[in-house]
Amino acid sequence: MATTRNQVAQLYTPIYDVFMLGTFKEETQKHREIYKEIMDSTKEFKVDDISGLGIWESAAEYASGNYEDPVLGYPKTYTQSKFIKKFQASFESVDQDEYALLKKEGEASAMGRGARARVETDTAQTLYNGFGTTDTGPDGQYLWDTDHPKNREETGVTYDNLLSGAFTHDNLELAETQISANYFDMKGLPIECSEDPIILYPPALKGRVQRVLDERAGERPGTTNRDINRFAGRYKPVEWRYLASWNSGSNTAWYIIFAELGFLKIVWSQKPHFTSWIDEENDAYKFKGRMLYDQGVDNWRCGFASTGL
Repeated sequence: MATTRNQVAQLYTPIYDVFMLGTFKEETQKHREIYKEIMDSTKEFKVDDISGLGIWESAAEYASGNYEDPVLGYPKTYTQSKFIKKFQASFESVDQDEYALLKKEGEASAMGRGARARVETDTAQTLYNGFGTTDTGPDGQYLWDTDHPKNREETGVTYDNLLSGAFTHDNLELAETQISANYFDMKGLPIECSEDPIILYPPALKGRVQRVLDERAGERPGTTNRDINRFAGRYKPVEWRYLASWNSGSNTAWYIIFAELGFLKIVWSQKPHFTSWIDEENDAYKFKGRMLYDQGVDNWRCGFASTGL
């Protein structure tokens, strides 16, 4: 049986598919460390935050009352966008093996890398743009700000999740004090921090973060007591290239993220996938990678951050 052009195209398709999807997962995607992934096929994914109840009160025997209503937070809508990348190969290039498609694994892999870069770029931008460069969050404030309202009904009470200063041992201690004074829910009850919050940073801060979090960080020249470092094992350090200045981010900003609360979200309608078809009109094999998603933050309580300046 003769090999037709259609059959040749079908040989190429699954190989490119494997390359595209495989390289999408090739390098560790750091957004997965802090973003909650959600699969949703609807046009819009809405988050309507609602509080719990406040502190319990004493009551007399047979007494009525003491009812309390929860309060609504600030709604957030995620609307998935489509992202694609295409390429094509003429019948002649395949017939004559001009591109040696089956042998050029590197070129095929690049399709997956581009999809991964898109997702990493978008999710990183949500964090570094939160310092007041673009959009405000659901509560009308920038993600990292000094005056987040307690809730929609008690806007006179505000909280501050904008840290200050470069990443240092002393500034991390100050950050913990600020978190303790500002980390409350919509009813004003303290939020208990996770046992291993994430310290997120660009590559330029790698050495500094490692020194501060090392178990022997307290043994610095000139110290008297040579104390152990209480930060050792307290935080999970995560270095993210896409936070850096080359990606319009910052080489000095650092973040303390409480990922377990799920306030940072990436909502997928379609994970990256690959299709192909034959264009008989133009004598070409065509290939396309496609994905649909949105990402963002629906509550400032996802963490605290400093510009590092």
